[in-house]
Order: sequence, then C-alpha cells, then structure tokens
Amino acid sequence: MPRGPLERGARLLFWSCLVVVVLCSASLVPHLTASSELVRLRNALLLDMEPANAVWTPAALPPDFRAGAPASTDPKFADLAQRFNLRIEGDDWGTALRIGQVLRQPGRAPGNPIQSSLSETYRRITDNAEGYCADFSDVFTALAQASGVFSRSWAFSFDGFGGHGHVFNEIWDRRSGRWIMLDVFNNFYFVDAAGRPLSALEVRDVLLSGGAPRMIPVAPASPPGYRYPEKAIDYYRRGLPEWYLWWGNNVFENDRSSLVRLASKAGRSAEQLVALGAGLYPHIRILESRDNEVQRQQLENIRLRLVTLLVAGVCAAGAAVSWRWAARQRRKAVHAG
Repeated sequence: MPRGPLERGARLLFWSCLVVVVLCSASLVPHLTASSELVRLRNALLLDMEPANAVWTPAALPPDFRAGAPASTDPKFADLAQRFNLRIEGDDWGTALRIGQVLRQPGRAPGNPIQSSLSETYRRITDNAEGYCADFSDVFTALAQASGVFSRSWAFSFDGFGGHGHVFNEIWDRRSGRWIMLDVFNNFYFVDAAGRPLSALEVRDVLLSGGAPRMIPVAPASPPGYRYPEKAIDYYRRGLPEWYLWWGNNVFENDRSSLVRLASKAGRSAEQLVALGAGLYPHIRILESRDNEVQRQQLENIRLRLVTLLVAGVCAAGAAVSWRWAARQRRKAVHAG
C-alpha cells in the first residue's frame, strides 16, 4: 500500500525541520566555546524588543517588571536583616550602605565567581571574600528586599552584550524620591560636586559628557575595587555603549524553585537553562543608542536563530510522531488486507 498524504507530509516536514535544526545549530556552535558566549546566548533569549525605560518608581511598576514580592523573601535573609539591624527606618540609602558594608568585609577584596544559591553565595562572600559582581548584585538585592528597600540591577558589557562586563545595583530612596546607584563589588558610589549620590543615568550622563564624578567608598574599611579611581572611571566609560537593565528583581523566586535546584547539580549552565525554560529569569532591556545599534542587531539575530531552532525542533518532534503513527496505520491496513 502506498504512503498516504499524512505520512508523506509528516515525512517531508520532519526532514525539512531537521535541516533547519542542523543549520541553526551549526551557526550557533561558535557561541558554545566559552562562558562569555554562553552568557550572550542567554541574553539573546532574555532580550526584550522594548528599549530600557528607567523613568519609573516602585510605586508605579511597569506591569511586566518581575518584581520580588515581600512574601517571597527567604526567611534566612529576613533573619540576616534583623540580626545585622540593616533596616534604618525612613532611610533607604542608609540601609543600602549598611547592606554594602556587611557584604564588603574589612581588609579583604572579593574574587572568584560563586554561581550558587543565594544563601551559599552570601556565606562565601562574607566568610571567604569570594564572589564576582553578579554574585554581589543578587545577594544585595536579596538583602535589600528583606530590609524593605527596592533594588534593581543595571549591567554593561564590552563584547556585544556577552559575558565580559559588569553588574551593579540601584536603589529607590523614598526620602529623596529618586534612584541612587552603588557598586558594592567595587566598593564605591558616585557623587556630584555637592556630595549628592548619583543615579545610574546621572552617572552615565556625566561620563558621556567627559566628566569624572567623585567616588565614595561604600565600606571605608574594605579595600576599593580599583586602587586608582581613574581606572574605575575608564572601566565605566568603556562600557557606556552597552548598558542594559535587568527587567526584574525576583531573586528568591528563581532560587527557591525545586526544578532549578535540581538542575544546579548538573552545573550552572543546566540551572540557567531550566530557569529560562520555567520563565523564572527576568528579561533584559537595552538602553538603546546609536553606539550599540550593530551590537543590538547581532544579538537580535542570535535570538532569531535560537527561536527558529526551538520551533524547528518542536516541529520535527511532532512530525516524527505523526510520521511514525501514519506508517503504523498503513502497516496495520496492509496486514488487515
């Protein structure tokens, strides 16, 4: 008995989708060669087409910003906030500085990535002086939430929104009614000529105009991330074209997922893949400018190939099932005849 239209169509669809899967996979192989490239793939999947909009307040959150709910706060971090008396009533900025001083231990500079649970990351930051900027940013956000302070994370890169870059925090200060940034990992925040702490976008504007805002240590007893302030200024200035905003601060939601914890045993990449698939990761929004147009287009192209790969893979699997079912039905008809 000749193959029916369903079997022929499913077979054609399967092989067509398989070709697309192979071609897309081959085009993405260069991005599997280093951890920084894996970060680029992650960022491509998390990329929102909407540009970064930083002009909002926690009282009027964008509806799609993944904000951590107070009820989701890990009791361990609530205990830490109480033990260290982190919350200064009516003073969000003072609370943020106190959190930074807990994380930056006297006499020790951090180093080595941790990439573990929030509680383990906190322990290794404070006990062993370990951690990279992303580790500090996540734990700061966790302690800020446990202390009643709203924190969001900015990042910038040097390699087209890949893994070579930096992450820092910005808190909403209710007393002054504005955002204020601080870089706990590098142990400083920026102030203007009058000594007023600056927001992330204010710092960016100063740097874009060629200025150099003054740096104040978050934890005076802890060593600075940069021995020479001009090196830190240059570091931030080089990252100006590739700023982006993490569109969420739901650090506990991701950390408490049983699926994510199970995947973490297979490594950080597996953990992030599961978190992505479960929709727990906040997206990123790029602060668009003429200086990052090419980088944005390249990241969007990677995103297109990843989405095409996923869709083609699902279609190939569905076509394979249909093909197998149709072939089985044909064989049954042959035997019945």
